[in-house]
Amino acid sequence: MKKILFFTLLFKLLPCKAQEFEKIVVSKTDSSELYINDGDSTELFYYKFVPKNKIEGILVILPSGGELVENTLKQITLPQIAVKKGIMVIIPSINWSTDNQDAEFKLLDTIFKEIVGKYKVSKNKFIIGGLSNGGTISLAYAEKSIQNPTNYFLIPKGVFALDPPLDQTRFYKYCEREIERNMYQPAADEAIWMKNNYDSIYGGSPERFSAKYIGQSIYSYGAKEGGNAKYLTKTPILMFTDLDTDWLINERHRDLYDWNGIDIIAMINQLKIMGNKNAKVIVSHGKGIRLDGSKNPHSWSIMDSEVCLNWITEIINN
Repeated sequence: MKKILFFTLLFKLLPCKAQEFEKIVVSKTDSSELYINDGDSTELFYYKFVPKNKIEGILVILPSGGELVENTLKQITLPQIAVKKGIMVIIPSINWSTDNQDAEFKLLDTIFKEIVGKYKVSKNKFIIGGLSNGGTISLAYAEKSIQNPTNYFLIPKGVFALDPPLDQTRFYKYCEREIERNMYQPAADEAIWMKNNYDSIYGGSPERFSAKYIGQSIYSYGAKEGGNAKYLTKTPILMFTDLDTDWLINERHRDLYDWNGIDIIAMINQLKIMGNKNAKVIVSHGKGIRLDGSKNPHSWSIMDSEVCLNWITEIINN
């Protein structure tokens, strides 16, 4: 990444009497395209809610794939209620992934260093999470930082994730089924793009390059100890997923093998088997509503912000 610049802009999207809400521009360039759908802008930035009193911990929230930060803020109350509990909230402009995720992790570490340096908060007070791709990046950062702690600024104290794709082998097979069904054109087109991307990165299918897929997956059902999930045996994990069979069948002509929840539940179970007493999954039913009002279980609405905050405060204070 090119030279990092820091400057502060007062941001008045959500005025709050008790707290500051600021936009911090980290870089004027986005050479890795970490933030898309933002028109001609090339800025990388983050928004922050800062409590007026003592900072008890840091909550980092990552948008889903292609989602603007402002749209994330419109769908959840977690930032507002967290800051009232003394938790500083950071929302980085990361809504896309690179092949090896190095650029995402470098940006996160740059932000984390800035926050720790300015506010003198402990590195052991960071909780990170997000929806979909944002959840996957959060889990990947946790796994990588535990596996190679000297290469990362901190190790998250806990991770929460909403409906994240976890097992790339299963996801590849989902793409194949979605392409073959061809019942919903946007999904079929997306599946074609994702399958081609996997083929390009790994050289072909999971049947031919199993080790590569396992190596880059958060969790692998067919691997010993769940593959990379073994690095999270001591990390508190909270995941949300929504099982809406009517939507799956009637709107997308999918089944449970196409549902991210199948890996989420399996991973939480594997972590518990390996001794993680703080691994938890919450399965809702039919709670998924998008910003435009349409039903979709792959949405922020499947998370109860109060429930998530209670978990966050418990982990931070433990």
